[in-house]
Amino acid sequence: MSEAKESTETAAEGAGQGYLEVDDLHAGYGDVRVLHGVSLRVGRGDICAILGPNGAGKTTLLRALCGMIRGRGAVRLDGSPLPARSPDAVARRGVAHVPEGRGTFMPLTVEENLRLGAYARRNRAEVQADMERVYGYFPVLKERFKQEAGSLSGGEQQMLAIGRALMSRPRLLLLDEPSLGLAPLVVRELFGIVQSINQEERTTVVVVEQNAHLALGIAGQAHVLESGRIVLSGSAAEIKADEQVAQSYLGYRI
Repeated sequence: MSEAKESTETAAEGAGQGYLEVDDLHAGYGDVRVLHGVSLRVGRGDICAILGPNGAGKTTLLRALCGMIRGRGAVRLDGSPLPARSPDAVARRGVAHVPEGRGTFMPLTVEENLRLGAYARRNRAEVQADMERVYGYFPVLKERFKQEAGSLSGGEQQMLAIGRALMSRPRLLLLDEPSLGLAPLVVRELFGIVQSINQEERTTVVVVEQNAHLALGIAGQAHVLESGRIVLSGSAAEIKADEQVAQSYLGYRI
Protein backbone atom coordinates (compact mmCIF):
# COMPACT_ATOMS: atom_id res chain seq x y z
CA MET A 1 0.00 0.00 0.00
CA SER A 2 2.55 2.85 0.29
CA GLU A 3 4.62 4.46 3.00
CA ALA A 4 1.55 4.95 5.20
CA LYS A 5 1.11 1.20 5.38
CA GLU A 6 4.74 0.71 6.38
CA SER A 7 4.47 3.27 9.16
CA THR A 8 1.74 1.19 10.80
CA GLU A 9 4.33 -1.27 12.03
CA THR A 10 6.31 1.47 13.73
CA ALA A 11 3.24 2.78 15.55
CA ALA A 12 2.18 -0.71 16.58
CA GLU A 13 5.55 -1.29 18.15
CA GLY A 14 5.19 1.98 20.08
CA ALA A 15 8.65 3.03 18.94
CA GLY A 16 9.98 6.48 19.74
CA GLN A 17 8.89 9.11 22.20
CA GLY A 18 6.19 11.72 22.07
CA TYR A 19 4.52 14.40 24.14
CA LEU A 20 1.48 12.12 24.44
CA GLU A 21 2.44 8.46 24.65
CA VAL A 22 -0.11 5.64 24.63
CA ASP A 23 1.09 2.06 25.05
CA ASP A 24 -1.04 -1.07 24.73
CA LEU A 25 -4.25 0.64 25.80
CA HIS A 26 -7.27 -1.61 26.34
CA ALA A 27 -10.60 -0.04 27.31
CA GLY A 28 -14.34 -0.56 27.11
CA TYR A 29 -17.62 -0.50 28.97
CA GLY A 30 -18.23 -3.18 31.57
CA ASP A 31 -17.44 -6.53 30.02
CA VAL A 32 -17.44 -5.11 26.49
CA ARG A 33 -13.91 -4.45 25.22
CA VAL A 34 -13.67 -1.71 22.61
CA LEU A 35 -9.95 -0.89 22.39
CA HIS A 36 -7.53 -3.75 21.91
CA GLY A 37 -3.94 -2.69 22.52
CA VAL A 38 -3.80 0.81 21.02
CA SER A 39 -0.33 2.38 20.91
CA LEU A 40 0.50 5.79 19.48
CA ARG A 41 2.66 8.88 19.86
CA VAL A 42 1.76 12.53 19.41
CA GLY A 43 4.50 15.15 19.32
CA ARG A 44 4.45 18.34 21.37
CA GLY A 45 2.49 21.01 19.56
CA ASP A 46 1.26 18.62 16.86
CA ILE A 47 -2.26 18.06 15.54
CA CYS A 48 -3.11 14.37 15.35
CA ALA A 49 -6.21 13.09 13.53
CA ILE A 50 -7.90 9.87 14.71
CA LEU A 51 -9.96 8.46 11.84
CA GLY A 52 -12.04 5.40 11.15
CA PRO A 53 -15.55 4.10 10.61
CA ASN A 54 -18.40 4.34 13.11
CA GLY A 55 -17.90 1.93 15.98
CA ALA A 56 -14.14 1.77 15.51
CA GLY A 57 -13.43 3.01 19.05
CA LYS A 58 -12.46 6.62 18.36
CA THR A 59 -14.68 8.18 21.03
CA THR A 60 -13.72 5.43 23.48
CA LEU A 61 -10.06 6.30 22.92
CA LEU A 62 -10.61 9.95 23.88
CA ARG A 63 -12.68 8.93 26.90
CA ALA A 64 -9.92 6.62 28.07
CA LEU A 65 -7.29 9.33 27.61
CA CYS A 66 -9.21 11.82 29.77
CA GLY A 67 -10.05 9.27 32.48
CA MET A 68 -13.78 8.98 31.82
CA ILE A 69 -13.67 5.20 31.40
CA ARG A 70 -11.54 2.39 32.70
CA GLY A 71 -8.43 1.61 30.73
CA ARG A 72 -5.57 -0.84 30.98
CA GLY A 73 -2.21 0.17 29.59
CA ALA A 74 0.07 3.20 29.87
CA VAL A 75 -0.83 6.80 29.04
CA ARG A 76 1.82 9.47 29.59
CA LEU A 77 1.82 13.21 29.03
CA ASP A 78 5.21 14.88 28.80
CA GLY A 79 6.78 11.78 30.32
CA SER A 80 4.51 11.48 33.37
CA PRO A 81 1.63 8.96 33.71
CA LEU A 82 -1.88 10.36 33.54
CA PRO A 83 -4.16 9.25 36.40
CA ALA A 84 -6.50 6.43 35.44
CA ARG A 85 -10.27 6.86 35.98
CA SER A 86 -9.99 10.39 37.37
CA PRO A 87 -11.20 13.03 34.88
CA ASP A 88 -10.69 15.85 37.37
CA ALA A 89 -7.08 14.86 38.03
CA VAL A 90 -6.43 14.47 34.30
CA ALA A 91 -7.91 17.93 33.67
CA ARG A 92 -5.62 19.40 36.31
CA ARG A 93 -2.69 17.92 34.41
CA GLY A 94 -3.62 20.08 31.43
CA VAL A 95 -5.93 17.86 29.39
CA ALA A 96 -9.18 19.36 28.08
CA HIS A 97 -11.84 17.20 26.43
CA VAL A 98 -14.55 18.59 24.13
CA PRO A 99 -17.00 15.69 23.84
CA GLU A 100 -19.18 14.74 20.92
CA GLY A 101 -22.40 16.76 21.23
CA ARG A 102 -20.46 19.72 22.73
CA GLY A 103 -21.55 19.32 26.36
CA THR A 104 -22.45 22.98 26.86
CA PHE A 105 -24.66 23.96 29.78
CA MET A 106 -27.72 25.19 27.93
CA PRO A 107 -29.44 27.28 30.67
CA LEU A 108 -26.21 29.16 31.45
CA THR A 109 -24.95 32.16 29.52
CA VAL A 110 -21.93 32.13 27.24
CA GLU A 111 -19.91 33.94 29.89
CA GLU A 112 -20.97 31.52 32.62
CA ASN A 113 -20.04 28.54 30.46
CA LEU A 114 -16.60 30.00 29.83
CA ARG A 115 -16.02 30.71 33.51
CA LEU A 116 -16.87 27.09 34.30
CA GLY A 117 -13.88 26.14 32.17
CA ALA A 118 -11.70 28.03 34.62
CA TYR A 119 -13.35 26.64 37.77
CA ALA A 120 -10.07 25.43 39.25
CA ARG A 121 -8.26 28.73 38.75
CA ARG A 122 -8.11 31.47 41.37
CA ASN A 123 -6.33 34.37 39.67
CA ARG A 124 -9.24 36.52 38.48
CA ALA A 125 -7.07 38.80 36.37
CA GLU A 126 -5.65 35.86 34.43
CA VAL A 127 -9.11 34.34 33.99
CA GLN A 128 -10.43 37.63 32.61
CA ALA A 129 -7.45 37.90 30.27
CA ASP A 130 -8.14 34.41 29.01
CA MET A 131 -11.80 35.30 28.46
CA GLU A 132 -10.62 38.05 26.12
CA ARG A 133 -8.22 35.62 24.45
CA VAL A 134 -11.11 33.23 23.77
CA TYR A 135 -13.23 36.09 22.45
CA GLY A 136 -10.34 36.90 20.12
CA TYR A 137 -10.63 33.46 18.55
CA PHE A 138 -14.44 33.49 18.63
CA PRO A 139 -15.69 37.09 18.28
CA VAL A 140 -19.30 35.91 17.96
CA LEU A 141 -19.14 34.65 21.55
CA LYS A 142 -18.28 38.14 22.79
CA GLU A 143 -21.29 39.49 20.93
CA ARG A 144 -23.49 36.91 22.67
CA PHE A 145 -21.79 36.73 26.07
CA LYS A 146 -25.06 37.30 27.95
CA GLN A 147 -27.12 34.89 25.85
CA GLU A 148 -28.07 31.46 27.12
CA ALA A 149 -26.02 28.74 25.45
CA GLY A 150 -29.20 26.97 24.39
CA SER A 151 -30.13 29.91 22.18
CA LEU A 152 -26.92 29.70 20.12
CA SER A 153 -26.64 28.02 16.74
CA GLY A 154 -24.92 24.64 16.51
CA GLY A 155 -21.71 26.21 15.25
CA GLU A 156 -21.72 28.80 18.02
CA GLN A 157 -22.26 26.08 20.62
CA GLN A 158 -19.26 24.19 19.27
CA MET A 159 -17.19 27.36 19.45
CA LEU A 160 -18.35 27.81 23.03
CA ALA A 161 -17.39 24.25 23.91
CA ILE A 162 -13.88 24.75 22.53
CA GLY A 163 -13.63 28.15 24.18
CA ARG A 164 -14.63 26.69 27.54
CA ALA A 165 -11.90 24.05 27.14
CA LEU A 166 -9.34 26.77 26.40
CA MET A 167 -10.22 28.50 29.68
CA SER A 168 -8.42 25.73 31.53
CA ARG A 169 -5.21 26.58 29.64
CA PRO A 170 -4.83 23.03 28.32
CA ARG A 171 -1.58 21.52 27.14
CA LEU A 172 -3.53 18.81 25.33
CA LEU A 173 -6.89 19.42 23.64
CA LEU A 174 -9.07 16.41 22.77
CA LEU A 175 -11.82 17.14 20.21
CA ASP A 176 -14.51 14.56 19.49
CA GLU A 177 -16.34 15.04 16.16
CA PRO A 178 -16.25 18.86 16.15
CA SER A 179 -17.90 19.02 12.71
CA LEU A 180 -20.91 16.91 13.67
CA GLY A 181 -24.16 18.46 12.46
CA LEU A 182 -22.57 21.69 11.24
CA ALA A 183 -22.78 23.38 7.83
CA PRO A 184 -19.65 23.07 5.65
CA LEU A 185 -18.81 26.78 5.83
CA VAL A 186 -19.02 26.72 9.63
CA VAL A 187 -16.88 23.58 9.76
CA ARG A 188 -14.13 25.14 7.65
CA GLU A 189 -14.15 28.23 9.86
CA LEU A 190 -14.00 26.11 13.00
CA PHE A 191 -11.11 23.99 11.75
CA GLY A 192 -9.24 27.13 10.76
CA ILE A 193 -9.60 28.43 14.30
CA VAL A 194 -8.40 25.12 15.76
CA GLN A 195 -5.35 25.36 13.52
CA SER A 196 -4.73 28.93 14.72
CA ILE A 197 -5.00 27.85 18.37
CA ASN A 198 -2.50 25.09 17.73
CA GLN A 199 -0.03 27.41 16.02
CA GLU A 200 -0.37 30.39 18.37
CA GLU A 201 -0.70 28.56 21.69
CA ARG A 202 1.39 25.50 20.77
CA THR A 203 -1.45 23.42 22.17
CA THR A 204 -1.21 19.76 21.23
CA VAL A 205 -4.48 18.63 19.59
CA VAL A 206 -5.97 15.17 19.08
CA VAL A 207 -9.07 15.34 16.90
CA VAL A 208 -11.52 12.51 16.22
CA GLU A 209 -13.38 13.31 13.04
CA GLN A 210 -15.61 11.63 10.47
CA ASN A 211 -14.70 14.26 7.88
CA ALA A 212 -11.36 12.65 7.12
CA HIS A 213 -10.43 14.96 4.27
CA LEU A 214 -10.88 18.05 6.42
CA ALA A 215 -9.08 16.60 9.46
CA LEU A 216 -6.12 15.52 7.34
CA GLY A 217 -5.94 19.05 5.97
CA ILE A 218 -4.93 20.49 9.35
CA ALA A 219 -3.22 17.50 10.98
CA GLY A 220 0.45 16.63 10.86
CA GLN A 221 -0.09 12.96 11.60
CA ALA A 222 -2.98 10.52 11.59
CA HIS A 223 -3.99 7.12 12.90
CA VAL A 224 -6.82 5.01 11.50
CA LEU A 225 -8.78 2.85 13.93
CA GLU A 226 -10.75 -0.20 12.91
CA SER A 227 -12.47 -2.53 15.39
CA GLY A 228 -10.52 -1.06 18.30
CA ARG A 229 -7.09 -1.45 16.73
CA ILE A 230 -4.83 0.94 14.87
CA VAL A 231 -4.58 -0.39 11.33
CA LEU A 232 -2.74 2.53 9.77
CA SER A 233 -0.45 5.32 10.92
CA GLY A 234 1.58 7.92 9.13
CA SER A 235 1.85 11.56 8.22
CA ALA A 236 -1.44 13.17 7.29
CA ALA A 237 -0.05 14.01 3.87
CA GLU A 238 0.84 10.36 3.16
CA ILE A 239 -2.53 9.07 4.19
CA LYS A 240 -4.43 11.79 2.38
CA ALA A 241 -2.55 11.13 -0.86
CA ASP A 242 -2.98 7.34 -0.86
CA GLU A 243 -5.96 6.43 -3.04
CA GLN A 244 -6.25 2.87 -1.71
CA VAL A 245 -6.21 4.13 1.88
CA ALA A 246 -8.82 6.78 1.09
CA GLN A 247 -11.21 4.27 -0.45
CA SER A 248 -10.62 1.44 2.03
CA TYR A 249 -10.62 3.34 5.31
CA LEU A 250 -11.71 6.93 4.88
CA GLY A 251 -14.74 6.71 2.61
CA TYR A 252 -13.75 9.04 -0.20
CA ARG A 253 -11.97 8.98 -3.55
CA ILE A 254 -9.00 11.15 -4.39
